[in-house]
Amino acid sequence: MSGPPLHEPDFALHVEDLTVAYEGKPVLWDIDLDIPPGVMAAIIGPNGAGKSTLLKTVLGVLRPTAGHIRVHGAPPRQRLRRIAYVPQRSAVDWDFPTSVLDVVMMGRYGHLGWLRWPGRRERERAFAALEQVGLTDLAGRQINQLSGGQQQRVFLARALVQEADVYFLDEPLAGVDATTERTIVQLLQQLRDAGKTLIVVHHDLQTVRDYFDWLVILNVRVAAQGPLGSVYTAENLRRAYGGKIALIERAATAPDTPERPLDGPR
Repeated sequence: MSGPPLHEPDFALHVEDLTVAYEGKPVLWDIDLDIPPGVMAAIIGPNGAGKSTLLKTVLGVLRPTAGHIRVHGAPPRQRLRRIAYVPQRSAVDWDFPTSVLDVVMMGRYGHLGWLRWPGRRERERAFAALEQVGLTDLAGRQINQLSGGQQQRVFLARALVQEADVYFLDEPLAGVDATTERTIVQLLQQLRDAGKTLIVVHHDLQTVRDYFDWLVILNVRVAAQGPLGSVYTAENLRRAYGGKIALIERAATAPDTPERPLDGPR
């Protein structure tokens, strides 16, 4: 990025001296993080690195041992209407008896307040979001009747109707089919191009350079962060992933190739 340096209120996400511990054992340690607005940022790292813990702590689901978190210059609890969250699919109770349309309209509750029920305007926005993710024909179906990829697209639609500024997504591409992956990535890139900030826990080193423009490499501590072109190196990846050197070096040093179709061979 170019231009004058950013200061704390300018960042979409600013984290300072953050430590999170479970039963006295640090899961995140002394995290400093600055993500500017208008980027599509990946958070990568090995299993157990604290990636999901970082998102949950920023969102207030977990309480930090120490630290300072700001979203667009204010504590996250003061920015709830500007934040959207897509959890891991495994963290959702899919047996809850509700329809696809009802799940998507839940994204409007923060704008309605406690005393208002969703009306025609909310239904129209929900259907528009379902059209964006290609699921309008399933609006009346029970959520537990959908495939895994369809369920993930429903939660993306719920995030879309929140009309947020910062979107946090926890492994939205894990275990989805190629069509869903293409839909999700294209929608996220459109949001970024509209000035939104996307902060995505991601697991696939092979697609990082295709999808993202900002990178955080995490393993309890931040190993590296910044624009993808300068941060996505074999040396930085080794700092986080340790002994898995062969795979890491292939991912980081593979020559750039023309952009492949997202539904092409994997």
